[in-house]
Amino acid sequence: MRLLTKLLCFFIFLFIAVNLYAQVAPPAKRDTTREFEIIRGPSMRTLELDSLTTLQTIAGGAVIKQGTTTFYSDSAIINPVTHVIEAFGNVHINQADSVQTYGQYLKYIGTEKTAYLKRDVKLTDKKGTLFTNDLDYNLNTGIGNYHNGGKVIDKGNTITSKEGTYYADTKDVYFRNDVDVIGPKNRIKADSLIYNMYSEVVSFTGNTNIKNKEVDITTTQGTYDLKTSNAFFTSRTAVKDSSGRVYVANNMALEDKSGNAQLEGNAVIKDSANGFIVTANQIFLNKKNNSFLASRKPVMIIIQKNDSTYVAGDTLFSGYTTSINYNEMTLKKDSVSKDTSSLKPAGESISNDTLSLKKRRDSTLSDSVTIGFKKNISQDSLSLYSKKDSAHVTDTSHISVDQQMKVDSTSKAESIIDSLKMPLRAFSKKPPPNVQDYTQKSDSAKLVLPGQKNVPTDSSSIDTSVVNINKPESDSLEKEDIIKTDTSHKTDSVRYFIAFHHVKIFNDSLQSVSDSLFFSSKDSIFRLFKDPVIWSGDSQVTGDTIFLYTKNKKADRLFAFDRSMVVNKTKEGFFNQMAGKTLNGYFVNGKIDYMRVKGSQAESVYYARDDDSAYIGMNRASGDVIDLYFKNESLSKVLFVNDVKGKMYPMREIPAEEKILKNFIWLDDRRPKNKLELFE
Repeated sequence: MRLLTKLLCFFIFLFIAVNLYAQVAPPAKRDTTREFEIIRGPSMRTLELDSLTTLQTIAGGAVIKQGTTTFYSDSAIINPVTHVIEAFGNVHINQADSVQTYGQYLKYIGTEKTAYLKRDVKLTDKKGTLFTNDLDYNLNTGIGNYHNGGKVIDKGNTITSKEGTYYADTKDVYFRNDVDVIGPKNRIKADSLIYNMYSEVVSFTGNTNIKNKEVDITTTQGTYDLKTSNAFFTSRTAVKDSSGRVYVANNMALEDKSGNAQLEGNAVIKDSANGFIVTANQIFLNKKNNSFLASRKPVMIIIQKNDSTYVAGDTLFSGYTTSINYNEMTLKKDSVSKDTSSLKPAGESISNDTLSLKKRRDSTLSDSVTIGFKKNISQDSLSLYSKKDSAHVTDTSHISVDQQMKVDSTSKAESIIDSLKMPLRAFSKKPPPNVQDYTQKSDSAKLVLPGQKNVPTDSSSIDTSVVNINKPESDSLEKEDIIKTDTSHKTDSVRYFIAFHHVKIFNDSLQSVSDSLFFSSKDSIFRLFKDPVIWSGDSQVTGDTIFLYTKNKKADRLFAFDRSMVVNKTKEGFFNQMAGKTLNGYFVNGKIDYMRVKGSQAESVYYARDDDSAYIGMNRASGDVIDLYFKNESLSKVLFVNDVKGKMYPMREIPAEEKILKNFIWLDDRRPKNKLELFE
C-alpha cells in the first residue's frame, strides 16, 4: 500500500514537470542589427560605471559597424546595453555606400537608428551636398533635419535656409524660413520651397520672388525648373519681363527657350511702353517677340490721360511685323465690291500664296476687302501662318493649365492673319472746304441751305442754275484720295492689333461695333470690317467698311465706303439721314465736326429749322456731294453740291415713306453705353 502511494506521487510529479517544461518559451534570438561590431580599435578599454553599466571606449581611430552601416571616428564610446554610440573627431557615417554623412560629433541611438551630428556637418548622396552645423538624421527612414541654418549645393545651385528637411529616397530637400536660391541663371527668394536633386525643380508655397535676366516673378505657389527656367504657377502671379511689360494671371505657364507663356484666369498684360492694357481669361503670349493672343472675354485698353479707349472682341491678337508694306498697297476708289480679285498690292496678282479669306461656320469676316500681306512675314514661336493654305484657328477653350508645357502655341495663333482681309488706304488730311471756296467760283452762284426761310416746297420750281454750284477744278478731299507712303520709310517692325468677332470700341466721345478690326501703330487707323457702326454724340455712321483715323490716341477722321450712311437723331426724335457711296468725317477734340457724303447720287433726309430753331419742314434731296456741319455734336448745316434735286415737305405733310432712306436703321441698341459692358 505504501509502495502504491509512492508510485502514484511519482507519476503526478512527472506529469506536472512535463507540463511545466512544455510551457517554457524558447530563448529569444539575438538581434544582430542592434548590436555593434567593432571592426577596428587600436586602443580599447572597458569601464564599469556601476553594476549595470559597462562602457567600451576606443581611441586611435575607431571603426564600428551596425548592419550595412559603418561608423568612422577618431574615438568612440559604446554602451552595449542601451545601444548608444558617442563619437568624436572626423566622424563619418557610410550608409551602404549611398549616403555619406560627416561631422565632428555624433550621438547615435542604435535602437532607433538616429544620428545626431554637430559642427561642420556634411551630408552627400552623389546628387548634392547638404551643409549645416546641426543635423538630426534617421538612417532607417533616410530623413534628416536641420534647425539652425543650412545650405545645399547641387549642380551650381546654392540653396540656403534657416530650417530644412532632407529626404534620401526621393532626393528632395524641404527648405523653410528665409530661403535663398542662387543659381547660374536665377535668384529665388521664398518663404519655403522643395528642391529635387534629380530634376532641379523647385516647388514653393508662400511669398516667392524669382529673378533672372529675362523676368522678375512674384508668386505664392508653383514650380520652377532651375535647369530650363520653365515655370508653372497655380496662384495669382505677376511677371515683369525685360521690356518692362507686366503680365498677371491666376494660373501661368512659362517656357523660357521659346518665350511662350500661357495665362489663365483674370489675366492682365500691361505694356506701358506701347500704352495699352489687355485683360482676358486666357492669353497666349511670347515675351521674346512681344506678341499675344487673348480669348475668353478679352478687352484691350488704349491708355489716355482723360479718355482711355476700350476695345473688346471674341479674340484679340497683337504682334510685330515688317511685312505690312504700305508703299505697295493701293485701293482704287471704285474697286471696293463683292469681287475681291480687283483688290491687290500694286504690281502683283492674287495667287494661292496670298492670304485669302476663310469663311467659318459660325460667322464670316467682310467679303469686300483683301489683305496684302506676303508669305515672307518673319516667323515666330506664335506663328502667324499655317504651313497649309487652308488653316483654321484652333479652339483652345478645352486646353487646361495642367497641360501648359505641352501646348503647341503655333496651333493657337496660326491662321489668325489668314482670317482677316485688310484694304490699305490713306486719305488727305487737309481741312474741310470752306463754304466761301464754292461761292467765289461764280458770281451768279448762290448758296441755298435747307434751313433757310422762304425755301420753295417744290424743288422743281427752284432755279437749278442758282442751286447747283460748279464743282471746283481741284477738290481738296478728292485730289488725294490715295496717298502713297513715303518710299524712304524704313521697314522697321510695326505693332499691329487684330480683333474678331463681335468687336466693340468705347470711349467717352466715340463708340463702335463691328465684326472685326485691324489697327496698325504705323498709321494709327482702326479698320473696321463687316457691318461696322460708329456713334459720336447723337450721330451714327454705317458702311460696308469704315476707317477710323486717330491722332494722339483720339479720333481725328473717319472714312466709310460702300453703302455709307450718317444718321443724326435730334432731341425731338427726328432722324436726319445722309447716304452715299463714300463718307468722310472730321473730328475736333474727339467730337464730330464736319462730314462729306458722296455718291451717285448722295441722298439726304433733313429736318430744316428757321433762325429761331423751329422746324419748318423736311427736305428730301439728292446730289453729287452733301456737306454736313456739326455744332456741339448736333447737325447744324447741310450743303448740297452739284446736280441737286429735292423737295421740301411741311412738317404736317410729310409722307411716311419719305421719312427714311433706303437701308436706314437706327442701331442704338447695339451701342456700348459704358465701358463695363465690354467686360461682361
